[in-house]
Amino acid sequence: MLEAKIYNPVKIVFGVGCVREVGKYTSRLGRKALIVTTSGGSMRKYGFLDIVSKSLEEHRVRCAIFDGVKTNPTTEIADEGTRVALRENVDVIIGLGGGSAIDVAKAIAVTAASGGSSKSYLYIYGGKPKEALPIIAIPTTHGTGSEVDRYAVLTDEEKKAKVSIVSDLIYPSVALLDPELTVTLPPRLTAATTVDALAHSLEAYVARYSNRMAQIYAVEAIKEIFENAVRAYTNGNDLNARAMLLWASMLAGLAINIGRTCLPHALEHPISAFLDVHHGEGLAALLPTWIKLGLKERIFNMLARELGLKDASELYEKVTSLLREMGMDVRLREHGLTEDMVDKLVDNAWTYLMPLIENNPYKVSRKDASKILLEAI
Repeated sequence: MLEAKIYNPVKIVFGVGCVREVGKYTSRLGRKALIVTTSGGSMRKYGFLDIVSKSLEEHRVRCAIFDGVKTNPTTEIADEGTRVALRENVDVIIGLGGGSAIDVAKAIAVTAASGGSSKSYLYIYGGKPKEALPIIAIPTTHGTGSEVDRYAVLTDEEKKAKVSIVSDLIYPSVALLDPELTVTLPPRLTAATTVDALAHSLEAYVARYSNRMAQIYAVEAIKEIFENAVRAYTNGNDLNARAMLLWASMLAGLAINIGRTCLPHALEHPISAFLDVHHGEGLAALLPTWIKLGLKERIFNMLARELGLKDASELYEKVTSLLREMGMDVRLREHGLTEDMVDKLVDNAWTYLMPLIENNPYKVSRKDASKILLEAI
């Protein structure tokens, strides 16, 4: 008998040029916004920050900017942004950038309204937000799907625990998905963010917590990724391919919001907590062995057939072929991972990420996890 629990309050606006509507939507939520974005300068370089600021000005919304977000952001970065939000007395938070910027925006929305530090709201510490400022999410990558989910991933630098704030309060009020904002992504980042969306889709489909709605989202996302990933990788100006990958990333976000992630994310989070590696590249190194260990599982074969493939073995070949075509057949030794680090990474996963491990479709031992990590080196 089919059972499901589904909730998603995000207003999704998708289309070329829709970022210019940010002022209209923000003005319905507040009068002063904090734009949370990355520290690398790309949002200024490509004019995205100007577009957002101008739209806000046209709708009489004042703004402040926090541009201190880095890849794999820490709770300290989020708390720094919160201090800016409180000093500027803002009442809306806008996340402009990839998943890191949007996740930090969510954390700021919580701590600016509920008080305390972002660290206290990570699920491993049990803190529950009481309120949050409204959030508008504007993704500039096609990977995380954070614009439509209730997660904000941050790293507790002291414990090297990369985990989430999980709350219905941090669903964005509005998600503006403008494919033009993704055209400037370089090939390597195009590939890495796409792998993240692919992993979300694969994991959400097979996860123990999944249901039929999550699987519907996931299948559609995977199909679009298989069809458009290499096109966008080889020709970054292919706006249609970019649009479909952004669409797929959003669908994958909806999928993990229901089914959640499982083993690949449980093992990758420790990797990017300890090493300077992009989340998508870490996942790319882990996905093949994870799928291989599940070849006999009914759920992997069911997914393969829904994708028009013969069986899970063909799914494995399809995924590994795509990774090769995008230069994502990576080895983590390139990022500093060594065999003597494996036990520490497994310990980290078993300590902080057990909910993801238990959500895996097949039972996993520490030995299995070590095998996956060793094969990724």
